[in-house]
Amino acid sequence: MRSLITTITVLCMSPSAFAGESSLTSTFQPLDGLGAGRIIIVGVTCHYWDSHSGQPTAIGLISAKNVPPTNSDKATQDINLASASHIYFGCDDIEAEAPTMVMTADRFIAAGGYPQEEILRASLECLRRVLPPKLLKVDLTFTSSPENREWMTKIVAEYNNSDRKKIFYEGEE
Repeated sequence: MRSLITTITVLCMSPSAFAGESSLTSTFQPLDGLGAGRIIIVGVTCHYWDSHSGQPTAIGLISAKNVPPTNSDKATQDINLASASHIYFGCDDIEAEAPTMVMTADRFIAAGGYPQEEILRASLECLRRVLPPKLLKVDLTFTSSPENREWMTKIVAEYNNSDRKKIFYEGEE
């Protein structure tokens, strides 16, 4: 009986032993400049759950919603253009022999009244800024809807052929 109780206790406690830990981490996001009328690339601090997952946390957080604190009940929109435009970045385990980076833009829409090419370029600049050294030479692959594939292919190819140590998009800061 005692061993049964011990076994049940261990089985019930096991999931919490594997739970991820949260932490604060920083990334860059392409933000709607609101009244400025231009995209602003900004370093932001994010609360990341599963921060010990083995994946570069800053990459996925480029697409995290960004609703800044306000003193108004009217201004509650997501000002992150990557998130609002449905551009998502991901990376597998950075310790993998051949890590991969993927951009998913299957539901892309140009948010904030900005040209679609500028939103994508600004999002890719955010990616460039957060890349760890091991991913500097890894090509980005992507998925998109058929109507966006042609122009996105050109920009992603330009990004993949660029020097990741040099600025890809000149946004405001």
